[in-house]
Amino acid sequence: MNETEFRELSAARALHALSPEEEQQFSAAWATHPEWTHIVDADRETAAALGELTEEVEPPAPLRASILDAIMSASQDLPAGETKAPAVPVAPDVAGVPGAPAAESAHAGGSEDADVAAVQGSNKKRRAGWFALAASAAVLLALTLTPAIRASLTPVDPVAVALEQVAAAPDLSTVSAAFDGQGRATLHWSEAEQSTVFLAEGLPELSADHDFELWIVRDGEPISRGVVKADHARDTAAIVEGFEPGDVVAVTIEDRGGSPDGLPTTDPILAVDSA
Repeated sequence: MNETEFRELSAARALHALSPEEEQQFSAAWATHPEWTHIVDADRETAAALGELTEEVEPPAPLRASILDAIMSASQDLPAGETKAPAVPVAPDVAGVPGAPAAESAHAGGSEDADVAAVQGSNKKRRAGWFALAASAAVLLALTLTPAIRASLTPVDPVAVALEQVAAAPDLSTVSAAFDGQGRATLHWSEAEQSTVFLAEGLPELSADHDFELWIVRDGEPISRGVVKADHARDTAAIVEGFEPGDVVAVTIEDRGGSPDGLPTTDPILAVDSA
């Protein structure tokens, strides 16, 4: 993600207009580029200033209801003239992983590229629409709603929140490992925050009947942390429950739903050693 894209997400985030997926992308980029913190601070100050323009008063019930109705309808409606983009099937790409099936092509290259471009274009237009709505709604909320009501309307992604807390911790520890020639996995943890966040970029594509499973390996024994999903860019972010410094965090490819017996059925496609 470049700085321009980060600025766009930061401005939208200050108005609570990001989807959970965008929250993860924003937090991952922020953790990678702490020098962009001044952008986040400036956007936060701007949003906070909106709330100080007038004294707080109890909002009329119809106003609150109309804002909530607008937000709910915006999550379902597409911009004018836009049709819903078709789902993009993905083909497996797990060469070199023991036990994984051979790759099969799901689409001709040109068709797949066109579908991906359509989805990405739709996402940008939808985000622009959300941003415009959020800007209007945020002003009304800041001027008319009490702090308790504003807090209740704020969407929170637990992974993004955990990553932000860990990144700001004085005892932040970070370790990264490359995999598959292009991918990179990173582990951020803080004992003070008692939280650990795992990020991975460039995961292989999977068929519909396979999932990624996250593991802690301690003293040579794997402990499943459950299935993790990748977004359209093949990135993922997850809180690693039960992590202890010195553990290895690994990912395997398993049948859909994860390993049936709590043990890996394939060799890891990546491993990050925190020792």
